[in-house]
Amino acid sequence: MADQNEDLLLQEIEEDLRHEQALKLWNAYGHYLIGVAVLVVVVVAGYQGWRAWDLDRRSTWTGQLVAADILAESGKLDQAAAALAKLESEGTSGFAVLSRMKRAGLLAEQGQAMVAAEAYYGVAADANVDKSMRDLATILGTLHEINAGADNPAAIQARLQPYLDPKSVWRHSAREFLALLAIKAGESAKATEYLQAITLDAQSPGGVRSRAQELLQAIGQ
Repeated sequence: MADQNEDLLLQEIEEDLRHEQALKLWNAYGHYLIGVAVLVVVVVAGYQGWRAWDLDRRSTWTGQLVAADILAESGKLDQAAAALAKLESEGTSGFAVLSRMKRAGLLAEQGQAMVAAEAYYGVAADANVDKSMRDLATILGTLHEINAGADNPAAIQARLQPYLDPKSVWRHSAREFLALLAIKAGESAKATEYLQAITLDAQSPGGVRSRAQELLQAIGQ
């Protein structure tokens, strides 16, 4: 019985000591803990607010892109271009790049193939733009330059050379463009080489393959 009373007494003393120590810690650091708790609440609330604002902002920009597309489809190309220019100046880098690409496409629709090509090349030369988008801009720029007359085939050939890599997703377009330049220059053997590479590539898109076969027939191959 004495041992039990002694154990109870020791437990009470130990609890008192822990309580006293906790009070000392709270008196010393309690205000810091409250400050941290308040800061956490403020940060979380701020983050949630920022997310809501960012989502609303992106929704607005997406709506502007859709509106520009509708204007373009309605034949109101100047208004569409103005809407895209506004988005380019106000949107984030991603939306700005999309706006630049769409504006270049509008120039092509207006019959300004070379101006469109230069606009695409401007995107391709921008180191701040994602590489995949720069590659697409290069391909589209080349397409419109060829449509404009391609008075500098050597520059086009040099620009397309990296895309002839068997691992490049743009190799099919690069081969087709180079084949067209070769045909224009009267170099049927070189054109045949590019066109056959398209037909023999199992991953060539159906449309590109069909055009390659038609061109081979046209040049007697």
